[in-house]
Amino acid sequence: MKILTTMKMFSFVAMIISMFSLNGFAKDDQPTITKTFEMKEPGSLNASSSGGGVKVETHDQPQVIIQAFVRKNNNLLAPNDPMVKEVLEAFDVNFSKSGSAVTAIVERKSRMNFWNNVGISLTILVPKEMSCKVSSSGGGVKISGVKGTHDFSSSGGGVHLENVSGTTEASSSGGGVHATNQNGDVRLSSSGGGVTIDDSRGTVYAHSSGGGVTVKNFKGNVDASSSGGGVHVSGECASVKAKSSGGSVHADIWNLSKELNLESSGGGVDAVIHNGKKLGLDLDLQSDRVNIELQNFSGKSEKNRVKGTMNNGGIPVYMHASGGSVNVQFEE
Repeated sequence: MKILTTMKMFSFVAMIISMFSLNGFAKDDQPTITKTFEMKEPGSLNASSSGGGVKVETHDQPQVIIQAFVRKNNNLLAPNDPMVKEVLEAFDVNFSKSGSAVTAIVERKSRMNFWNNVGISLTILVPKEMSCKVSSSGGGVKISGVKGTHDFSSSGGGVHLENVSGTTEASSSGGGVHATNQNGDVRLSSSGGGVTIDDSRGTVYAHSSGGGVTVKNFKGNVDASSSGGGVHVSGECASVKAKSSGGSVHADIWNLSKELNLESSGGGVDAVIHNGKKLGLDLDLQSDRVNIELQNFSGKSEKNRVKGTMNNGGIPVYMHASGGSVNVQFEE
């Protein structure tokens, strides 16, 4: 009976979190509270909410505009609604500016307020050049268009990045992490879902213990790993390191020039190397079965192991699988 009661409680908590996550990003709703700060130079934003999601978007004005959406019983409250005061009393709210640094923090005063079904989500409009530190424990995080040094995290939902430039770190324990059109070095991690990055360039470190990792249409260097699913990498990649203990590993790459290192203990390993027949490669391939068409090869080639050089060697290619075969294809 105690176990059943506990399970019901977890289910109810998950339902409430889901409601806050879905309602964390208003589109057509009017904000309950709006606060505007003038900006004379590129600045920084420190934003967090334990009462809902946080969304940051860019605009062409030299201003930071904070819009707070206050909800009770899943309904958005109008600015003049008498319940607004009641909801705000459940939170510590800090909207302020010091120099070029803007703060937008919403924090629950007590964990018990969680059961009152109240929440405050944030939508923040900022100039494009804005370094951002954004977190949420009450919903997801969505960021688009900013340029600078960034740190994004969520324990209440996923993290979604679009058109973000600069050095970026993003993590989630409440959902997946997705980035598109990312420009710059980035570290993405999730224990609550998969990690995906596409149409981006720079250097990426991506890890997931809650799902698979997908890096597609990427230009640069890749270090990807997963203990919760497979790993898939494609693009113009000088260097690729990919490892999985939860599934297969697949790479489809152009312009390999530094290193290819693929490992799986949960499936097979496959690589398509474009213009690979023209490259000097140092091969170290091992699994139950290794499939590769060798040419200008010097070394040892067996059913389950290939170790040697193609075209006099040069680029290290290490591919090991304990859960399937190793397959290498060369395409023009």
